[in-house]
Amino acid sequence: MTLPPDSQPPTLPTPRPSPGRSGRGLPIGGVTALLLAGAWAGSTVYSAGQAEAISNRLSGTIDAALRSNNLGKVERHTFARGLSSSTDDVYLVLGEASGPTNGPMKLHLRNRIKHGPLPGLSAVGQAIVDTEVIWDDAGVQAAVDRAFGGKKPTLHTVIGLRGNTDATLSVPAGSYSDGQGKAAWQALGGQFQVSSAGRGVNGTLTWPGGSIKGADTQGMVELKDLRYVVDQQPYLAKLSQGKSSFTVASVTLPQGVGKMDTLNVTTTTAPSGTTMQSRTQATVASLDASGQKFSDLKLVLSASKLSSAALEELSGLVQTPEYRALTDQAAGKTDDAALGRLLADLTPILQKLLAGNPELRIDEVSGRTPQGRLRLALGAQVVNGDRIDLKPLLGQDTLKAGASNPELLGLLGNLKLSAEIEGQEAVIARLLGGSGNDTAASIAQSIDPMVQQGMITRTGDTLKTHLEFSQGGATINGKPFGQ
Repeated sequence: MTLPPDSQPPTLPTPRPSPGRSGRGLPIGGVTALLLAGAWAGSTVYSAGQAEAISNRLSGTIDAALRSNNLGKVERHTFARGLSSSTDDVYLVLGEASGPTNGPMKLHLRNRIKHGPLPGLSAVGQAIVDTEVIWDDAGVQAAVDRAFGGKKPTLHTVIGLRGNTDATLSVPAGSYSDGQGKAAWQALGGQFQVSSAGRGVNGTLTWPGGSIKGADTQGMVELKDLRYVVDQQPYLAKLSQGKSSFTVASVTLPQGVGKMDTLNVTTTTAPSGTTMQSRTQATVASLDASGQKFSDLKLVLSASKLSSAALEELSGLVQTPEYRALTDQAAGKTDDAALGRLLADLTPILQKLLAGNPELRIDEVSGRTPQGRLRLALGAQVVNGDRIDLKPLLGQDTLKAGASNPELLGLLGNLKLSAEIEGQEAVIARLLGGSGNDTAASIAQSIDPMVQQGMITRTGDTLKTHLEFSQGGATINGKPFGQ
């Protein structure tokens, strides 16, 4: 897959052994992440003339990503350039205590590149890139080879004439045991097409699952049928629109901890006139957590009335080197002058975003317990956003003062907040009464008086209330609060 040279690098997980183990774990997720990182670094290396310069820049970006997340570093980088083919090696040092002797884990990503226009006489395009992960420790490499049954995880990327990429990921099935436990996984596969400097992505990743078992079955963790599908297309100059979904058939945790069945997460982003809107929905068919049983769980989040023009400008700003320097966790200090310049650039963008009166909502948090169903909805919308002056609010002194600053508290007059709670009385009474909070317990004992006062409505065995705060005033079920 190809990401633009100025895009943020992916975060790589640091493989660590489980407590009490002397060997190194070989999780399928770690190998997959490393291969994808190799693709990100290698698939953009597409012609002999500029491959080395691009590779050097990307190696530096990977190094910055590892250091800023305290995951490791790029120890060295080599590039052997040829007229029709090149080899790119990025040597990594991960972690501080990943190996059998509590030393760092060393490995490298190797990209074998065949240059176009007919790379390897097997495709029409700029290049073909084959990526592999190689462990420097011969013992670890041998263990990896055994775990995968002598097969190699591979990532094959064809880079087209227009810079679009077609990548095929394959991680073989395998197993690993260190005497105290065993991990086993089925083969993972993926196919992705990437275009428009990473803004267009279409593909599927599937994994039938895997398990980790301790010395007894009580320590088993098992995941079944993972699937990720994305269809994302470019919109305007820097934005994207489309849909993605992530599903897992089941996740089983050690005995006594719990189990989850049928997780489904779907996100949709699309333009609406001159604005963008986004919606994310997550559902779980059933959840057993430490003996507590829930079913039909749902979470729905949405954002609307977001100015497309403002989002375009914001996307450009966060890709600037100055912004990255300020957000680099490894820096350890803030450059006040640079922060001042960034805030000066950010203010008009946020001003434009607020002028459209954007709305953020938790449309639904709901679920069913053995006692019945409960639903919660929350919303926040900017009101008269075109009248808000952000200049005095985004000064460095104001930000350092925090939430206690009266300038920030004044923004409450430009917010419309809402909350709605609905559920069967037995569920609400049990949650409030068993929360351990004295106020909540008092409310649970005062439901009947609150119904009589109109603060709660009762229909059959279902209770419902709607609270709203707007322009400095609060209402409950449409009536001014306190009356």
